[in-house]
Amino acid sequence: MNQQINLYQPMFRKQKVIFSAITMLQVGLFFIVVFASLYAYQSNQLKTYKKQLASLDTELMQLGGQVSTFNDPKKKTKSKLLENEIAKLTKELEQRERISRVLSSRSFGNSSGFSSYLEAFAKGHVQGTWLTSVKIKQGGALLGLKGKTLSSELVPIYIQRLADEKSLVGSSFNVMELARVETDLGQSELNFSISTN
Repeated sequence: MNQQINLYQPMFRKQKVIFSAITMLQVGLFFIVVFASLYAYQSNQLKTYKKQLASLDTELMQLGGQVSTFNDPKKKTKSKLLENEIAKLTKELEQRERISRVLSSRSFGNSSGFSSYLEAFAKGHVQGTWLTSVKIKQGGALLGLKGKTLSSELVPIYIQRLADEKSLVGSSFNVMELARVETDLGQSELNFSISTN
C-alpha cells in the first residue's frame, strides 16, 4: 500500500507565528519602560507644581495676615513716610510759632532802625578824626567804632560829643585803644578803637 503525503498541504507547511512569546515579552517590556518613563516625568512635573503650590500657599497666608492687619483697627500701623512728613511739619510749625512769639514780643532788638546812631556819629565829628569801621550789634546795645586821628587829644573830645547825642543816652564807651602805626610811606598815624563793652 502506498500512501501519498502531500507536503504542500497547510498542515505540513511551516506556519508563521505572528506573536511569539519572546515578541510578546519584548513588547510588554517596551510598554513598561515607556510607562515608567512617563510616570517619572509626570512625577517630576508634579513635584515642581507642588513646590509652586506650597510657595503660593505661603504667600496667600502672608497676604491674608496683611489684610487682617489692615482690617483690624487696633493694629493700624503708620507709614514711615507719613511719620517723617508729620515730624517735618511739626518741626516747621514749632519754628513758625517761635518766630511769631519773637515778633509779637518785640524783644528782638532795635525796631526804630540804626540811622539815629549813624546820625549821632556824624554830628559828633571832630576835625582831624575819621571813622573806618562802625559796628552796631544786638539792636544798638553794643557799639564799636574804629578810626584814625591826627592827634591823640582829639579822641576824648569825640567821645564827649557822642555822649551829648540823644540817641546815645545810656550808652557808655568804656573801652578805648590808641595805637601808632607806621604806614608804607614811612609816616606814622594813630588808630583808635572805642566800644561799649
